Amino acid sequence: MMKKQHQWDTTWLLFARMMADRHSKCASKSVACVIVKDEKPISIGINGTPSQHVNCNEIYLKQDNILYKAEAERQQEKADALSIVHNGQVFYRCDNQEEHHEWSKMNEIHAEINALGKLAADSTSARHATAYVTHSPCHACSLALIASKIDRVVYSTGYEYGDGLTLMRQSEIEVLHRPLTEEYFLERIFDKDL
Repeated sequence: MMKKQHQWDTTWLLFARMMADRHSKCASKSVACVIVKDEKPISIGINGTPSQHVNCNEIYLKQDNILYKAEAERQQEKADALSIVHNGQVFYRCDNQEEHHEWSKMNEIHAEINALGKLAADSTSARHATAYVTHSPCHACSLALIASKIDRVVYSTGYEYGDGLTLMRQSEIEVLHRPLTEEYFLERIFDKDL
């Protein structure tokens, strides 16, 4: 049973990673949350702005762990050494690398909240479900997961603002860290169970 659960955990985390990579509009972090109940996905949330709002990646660009910002008032100037041209748009290096985080807190919805919001809109319960999240939940998302009566949270990557793990454990939610390593791909190459 444990091996089967570990395989499902890996499968759903890989699915969450793929959804985040393909659909997140955040320039800094691509995050997804897949809520699974009775072995079926019941909701998928991606981090990003509300529908019809400006997306993060229309304002910010991240390359080599450095954030750049598109600034309309500077677009007429010639690109300099601290700028990057991406898809015909000039992005200038942010003087304050925390600027994006502040913008994100004001404009973006976290993946967990998006997933839970979709369930609420459909009057579907997350009780006894598992949330598979690419990054460990922040404090606010942990509170929302606790309120939803989720049984398990499985995440693959630690989030520097992910301070809700202890809170969830104190609320008797099973919290598992399952890093996505090369195990899945090695298993396929060697056709062996690792």
